[in-house]
Amino acid sequence: MFDFVRKHNKLLQVLLFVLIVPSFVLFGIQGYQRFSGTNLAAKVAGVKITTEELDRAQREQVARLQQMLGANADIKQIDTPEMRMRTLDGLIRQVLLQVAIKKQHLAVTDQQVRQAILQIPQVAALRKPDGQFDLAAYRALLQAQGLTSGQFEAEVRAQILQQEALGSLTDNLIPSQAIDAAYTRWQSQIRHVRVALFGSQDEAAQVHPSATDVEAFYKAHPGDFQVPAQADIEYVVLDLDTVRSGIQISTRQAQDYYSTHASEFGGNEQRRASHILITVAANATAAQQQAAKARAEMIAAEVRKDPSRFAALARADSQDPGSAAAGGDLGFFDRSAMVKPFADAVFGMAKVGDIIGPVRTPFGYHVIELTGIKPAEGQSFAQAQGAIVAKLQDQEARKRFADLSDKFGNKVYEDSRSFAAVAAADHLIVQHAQGVTPTPRAGDPNKDPLANPQFLTSLFGANSLRDKRNIPAVELSPGVVASGRVLQATPAGQLSFAQAKQRAYDLLVQQRAADLAAKAGAAAFAQLQQGKAQPAWGKPIDLKLDAPPAGLPQAVVAAAFRANVAKTPAYVGVPIPGQGYAIVAVDGVTTPTVDPAQSQAQSAGIARVSRQAIEDAYFDELRRRYGVQILYKPGAPPVQ
Repeated sequence: MFDFVRKHNKLLQVLLFVLIVPSFVLFGIQGYQRFSGTNLAAKVAGVKITTEELDRAQREQVARLQQMLGANADIKQIDTPEMRMRTLDGLIRQVLLQVAIKKQHLAVTDQQVRQAILQIPQVAALRKPDGQFDLAAYRALLQAQGLTSGQFEAEVRAQILQQEALGSLTDNLIPSQAIDAAYTRWQSQIRHVRVALFGSQDEAAQVHPSATDVEAFYKAHPGDFQVPAQADIEYVVLDLDTVRSGIQISTRQAQDYYSTHASEFGGNEQRRASHILITVAANATAAQQQAAKARAEMIAAEVRKDPSRFAALARADSQDPGSAAAGGDLGFFDRSAMVKPFADAVFGMAKVGDIIGPVRTPFGYHVIELTGIKPAEGQSFAQAQGAIVAKLQDQEARKRFADLSDKFGNKVYEDSRSFAAVAAADHLIVQHAQGVTPTPRAGDPNKDPLANPQFLTSLFGANSLRDKRNIPAVELSPGVVASGRVLQATPAGQLSFAQAKQRAYDLLVQQRAADLAAKAGAAAFAQLQQGKAQPAWGKPIDLKLDAPPAGLPQAVVAAAFRANVAKTPAYVGVPIPGQGYAIVAVDGVTTPTVDPAQSQAQSAGIARVSRQAIEDAYFDELRRRYGVQILYKPGAPPVQ
């Protein structure tokens, strides 16, 4: 069992994260009310959302995006006032949905909760050879994630309630073939355009604001000149690798394991696959089953048309919380690891790259791609020795780690102004960092404390900043704990005018130059409409909605496809906020023939958009019914 947990550690983290935290942090109604912060970001049906909660959710959202984007993550582009408002909207929706569930007295039976848990593939795999469910293994699996069975089942119950509350809105959505066909034709169009851009860079040389103007701009836009809290810190990390490095496994121990686990080295063929799951409840009606099958068929057609999109579609559409975030990847497995219909399908495929589906299992309908094959082959002791030693070291490290992490937590508490004792006892390195902010840096939050939102939240807590003592040990992930201490801190605040003068000057020049460019573009468009003059057109562009040229503002693309092309050339003027103006000439339109598979894929996309529109309308109605007061304003002082 513990081998299973070790092998699937990352997958299980994703499973639990996606299942328990759908879009934003799920606190629960009581959770929102019990936070002690006094600065308010919003009030929802009398429930308070504090700025501390908003900051925490924003940091976690930024961390998730950093994980997705990796080295390409740019904090300045991610952590913006606009994104913070979207994060707040997500928190508001969570509270609205929970209020609606409570007021409508919706409930989930224990049987439904058990059924949902058993449909999770990683849990379904916890069966003994005789078919009985291994309850001890289930509890150990949850314990490895820091959860009790009661906590996990409560979170699953809350998740089911939310899914049912939203699912009931869209289950009976009836698609329109005429609308789908018209939309598909429009989206596949190629519009032949010319664009004349009037950008702020063309006018910047004419802008020379006075010192008084710059200072007035600085005072009028305080949100543009905020700096986060910063701290110089020291910290220590205890992880399995550190524990493992001190464990020696003898050749005799490895040989004993090899002889007593001979079946592990006899070799079974293993295959690797990715899947997209459309779930079907055990009590689903015939209509619901057919709808799920039809949706799976549309997805299958889409991935057969373009197999390179399999991972993206899995992340968007798969209802398996354990693999969706990984693009549907299930890793390598043998026949015994999967239910029979799924295993038969995977092991019946001829070659890597084959796609099959929909395949019906007790969980629903699967679209499956074969991504790897490991032929069966036995291993000699010499061949297996390295892996056996690593496995035994890992097992022993995990046994020791629980005790060592407890002692680690006690030591950083008892000697709260130094890490010398814990570093000496556990052979750890005391690390230092300067200019740390509450926003996670790029990195792996499961290993790097400065990329972990929970660690940073604790580090920048009021007590930590005031007392400069070691924070309680934080579990970054199973097998990794850390503690830190603030050495010196600078609170969040606003740059002085002297510090921000050049930035204020640059921003004001950009704003005024954009205004001048917008006026020049609007005047040129008026001249064009009157037939008096043509602007300086750029080179002709064959514009596709799903593949616009790099650097072309999205507003220009949208305007080109909104233009009425009953008569060409059709001209459109487009203000581009903060940048200037564009004039678009649509000279003609080409509409390629759309094949049925693409049409089906487009229909699936329209259905997704329609479901989202219905959900948006539902939340608008909840806002009206229960009342939402947004108090947070980027750049403004907090509301007490």
